[in-house]
Amino acid sequence: APQTYVRVVQGQALGITDVKAMAGAGVSDEVIISQIQGSHTVFHLSSADIIDLHNSGVNDNVVNFMINTQSSADAAQSTTVVVQQAPPPPPTETIVVASPGPGYIWVGGEWVWNGRWFWRAGYWGYPPYPSAVWIGGGWHQGPRGWSHSPGHWRR
Repeated sequence: APQTYVRVVQGQALGITDVKAMAGAGVSDEVIISQIQGSHTVFHLSSADIIDLHNSGVNDNVVNFMINTQSSADAAQSTTVVVQQAPPPPPTETIVVASPGPGYIWVGGEWVWNGRWFWRAGYWGYPPYPSAVWIGGGWHQGPRGWSHSPGHWRR
């Protein structure tokens, strides 16, 4: 697709439609993943998105990489944010009962501070290695205020 080509050449963020277009054009998994890495795109895939990607012919390697872009982005944040106000209570979150495939694990939502509180919804995540366990993050009160411990995968 011409729009996808422009985004790839200019290093812009890619969307789900771009990934589907590349897969549909026969671009290899390695190249698609390389383009996602190069664009620094972080995907927040719902189960419907994951099913749509699979139904569109996107291979598991690419879908799994897309799912894990969020945890990679969280790990890349090296600065500690300290906030003076406590996060609100977590809202009731609807978890889609059917996972998008075998081996997926529900990663619960969490409050994120970006000048104000906003809720990052939970999603189905695929572990980056066998027997990985998701350890949820959270906010903890300390002497300077509230700080965040990001969630992560653990062996």
